[in-house]
Amino acid sequence: MTGKPPEDGYISVVDEEPEIFALLKWDTAQTQKNFDVRSSERAKSPEKSIQKSSEEEPDAFDMNDAAFLETFRLPKDLARSLCEEIKAVIPDSAKSLDLPLETKVLATLSFYATGKYQKSIGGKSDLNVTPYFYMTAVTQVTEAINHHTIVKKYIHFPHLRNERDLIKNRFYMKYRIPNVVGCVDCMHVPIAKPDNNHKKHFNKSYHSKKAQIICDSDLNIISVDALPGGSISHEAILIKHAVKNDLESLNAARDTCWLVGGLHYMQKPYIMTPIPKITKKTPVSPEKHYTNLHLTTHNVVLDTIKQLKSRWKCLQASCNKHFDPSMVSMIIVACCILHNICNKRGLAVPQMTQAEERLEIMKQKVANGAVSKKRVEDPAGVQVRNALIERLWNERSANECIPPKKRVRKEREPMPQMNPVEDDPSKRPRVMMNNPYAFGMGINHGWGHYPQH
Repeated sequence: MTGKPPEDGYISVVDEEPEIFALLKWDTAQTQKNFDVRSSERAKSPEKSIQKSSEEEPDAFDMNDAAFLETFRLPKDLARSLCEEIKAVIPDSAKSLDLPLETKVLATLSFYATGKYQKSIGGKSDLNVTPYFYMTAVTQVTEAINHHTIVKKYIHFPHLRNERDLIKNRFYMKYRIPNVVGCVDCMHVPIAKPDNNHKKHFNKSYHSKKAQIICDSDLNIISVDALPGGSISHEAILIKHAVKNDLESLNAARDTCWLVGGLHYMQKPYIMTPIPKITKKTPVSPEKHYTNLHLTTHNVVLDTIKQLKSRWKCLQASCNKHFDPSMVSMIIVACCILHNICNKRGLAVPQMTQAEERLEIMKQKVANGAVSKKRVEDPAGVQVRNALIERLWNERSANECIPPKKRVRKEREPMPQMNPVEDDPSKRPRVMMNNPYAFGMGINHGWGHYPQH
């Protein structure tokens, strides 16, 4: 399903300097406007609009490695491998001899990385690269990346026992909580106001897609659900997901498996949540010890979401997309696949600017809303959490049992006083004065070796 192309001459879909005060005014008349394709653009096919020969076409792979990685977020070898995987699943109707597949893939990666429609690919301007071309390329490549063979290859929840044991061991070695197979949380990705079901996507502030992310201890995404709208709660998304049924079946078969979730989730036998009303000032107790370990473990999924949005800016709150909700969901899944590819290679993550990070935090906080104080937790889940709290308290290390020592201030020893009688003037250090002419004004010098004038 193709998106709605923007107006003529509109290139950037990201505000270069987003204003914080406009957080609650996302769906303005400009963003809600339906964009129609002009007859001149509709008459031209994006493949037929490029008339250059293969010798004149700019080749982005001629860029140096650092510039290529900064522009497309993938090194050249991974970009070529991605082109080969897409070529095997993309339909023949999307293939063209006039427009190489590599050009479409690089244009899509550039859009994912910047959130903008660029006027050039690989740093070389091309008048034929129009917003309509970008929307067509992004649509075709995104649909190809969402092919079930590619999704299952890179996003895989552990269904085998040895896979689950491996993830459990890594979580326990890093964060000291046993039986954890993943950390779960949700992120909002803004969209334009949809024509249908706009109430389903309105999250008290703006329209968005709410994607559920589950990751392992190494920040790899092992499950993603990008279909829900922004108005659906964290708990409702997880209850309807297949992962919940798998975890219940595994726990019933005495293969204990837990997720680690935040305050927006209810305590269940398959998900561990923090204990309310535990703060930094709370004295040391088994509950406080559990809360500290839980907070450190749950930060893994928050770091995963932060890296995902830092590398692919099309998911940030400042990106004003003109795709329909179904295409935005596929873009989210495609970015999660690319995140796992980059994370497996160990590529550095570009950092958000201070304005981007502040805006992202405020947008997510407003969209999620406050945590409900009327929480009705499952008694069976509370019993499982209490058993875990007791186990963690008994397994704490010896260093954690010893209270921190108070720092004792040492008294300074008095400085030895010099006896003026035994002071030898000839052994005093020579001091250079700023005014050399002061020595000729009748001053009696105390240095025996200094010549008298």
